[in-house]
Amino acid sequence: MILRSYRRRFVIYVTVLVGLVLLIALSALGIFLSNNARSELENTMRQVLRPWDRGSGELLPVSELERGKKPEGPAPDAPEPGSGREDRPPPERMGGISGEDGSNIVTVIVNSDTGEVSVLSADRDADAGLVSRAAQSLGDAPEGFGELSQFSLSYYKENTAEGFKLALADASGLRGRIAGICLSLVLVYVFLMTAVFFISLGLSKLAAKPMESALEMERGFVADISHDLKTPITVILANNSILRSDPALADSRLSQWTDSTETAAKSMMKLVEEMLTLSALESPRAKPEPVVCDLSGAAEKAALQLESVSYDRGVELETAIEPGIYTRATEEFLDRIAGGLIENALKYEPEGGKVTVTLTSAKKKAVFSVKNRLSRISPEDLPHVFERFYRSDKTRGDKKGFGLGLPIISRITSLLGGSVTASSDRDGTVFTVELPVCPARESGQVSKTPEV
Repeated sequence: MILRSYRRRFVIYVTVLVGLVLLIALSALGIFLSNNARSELENTMRQVLRPWDRGSGELLPVSELERGKKPEGPAPDAPEPGSGREDRPPPERMGGISGEDGSNIVTVIVNSDTGEVSVLSADRDADAGLVSRAAQSLGDAPEGFGELSQFSLSYYKENTAEGFKLALADASGLRGRIAGICLSLVLVYVFLMTAVFFISLGLSKLAAKPMESALEMERGFVADISHDLKTPITVILANNSILRSDPALADSRLSQWTDSTETAAKSMMKLVEEMLTLSALESPRAKPEPVVCDLSGAAEKAALQLESVSYDRGVELETAIEPGIYTRATEEFLDRIAGGLIENALKYEPEGGKVTVTLTSAKKKAVFSVKNRLSRISPEDLPHVFERFYRSDKTRGDKKGFGLGLPIISRITSLLGGSVTASSDRDGTVFTVELPVCPARESGQVSKTPEV
């Protein structure tokens, strides 16, 4: 339920945030494209209007346009023979009121004194009355580009000595183009938001995986810690009940129950200490103060201390430790790494087996490995050996432990800038620790143990 709510909020937040960004971006793009379309039409009308001037080209009075025929005889201000103007090519003819590419823009010259409206066009499809009314309504309008909403026309006006000249075009073309731009952007927005929604769903699943893993580990932690604490607590309560029920127990019987209580209490204390140690090591404030330490000496000491354990278990303990290998660490950390791995190997190696401890240096790294000859870890358990409370008892025998030793070693090596790995095959199981090597021990330095 918690994860479902988290994923829902994640999808909502991502969709809303990305939606706002896309909305702003596409709105800005739509405004830019719309203004660009207006600018294109304005430039086109300006270019169309520029060649036309009173005294050049053919003037078609609007009355002739209404009758649908060209005027007979030469056009007003037609060039006289021999004046040299007859060789000048006539300006481009413009069509009816329609598009914005210049082919259907009507150009008009208006004489302010006489009110004469002349259409410079060979196209008779233009509405003469519309042209005349539009031209007359623009008498007091300022120069430049504009729109006559009452006639649904776009215009561009320039003043002349006799009046003004106009370029007129159907405004529906510009409106249609802007509407097309808006529709395209809306479709793009819908498509992108749909993609964002499904992508955010996928991302929410990926983002929730670490939380799922953490919650699963928390549930496992609670179950494991409850199980490990339940047994010693039960023993302590049972022994206490026996002692209370019969205060006159013989000394031998009394010692039996008190010893059992002490063992259970020590087991609880060890578990609590390991949990506190791991918690302190995983804290962001866990910053050890490493100095140059003798890794070879720490490995030799750990192997020597556990020789009696190997003898009692009937397991051969073999060492191949290269002397003079130093690393930056703390003595407590090195004792924990070396002693923990050797003790773990002896615990799971069956009688008659062999544990080999090796320490070498290569490529500025110290390689410390502990190998079991007969003990193996299944491929299913191998990826989990460094997890809290994980114990592969089903494959390595019925051994007591809390499953915190290897996680602690893994965290210590990480704090020291190293790594620990595990491998297992038919030749046995190997735990390998790699730590940075110091070229030589610095004199006068004493290792400091951090507070954990």
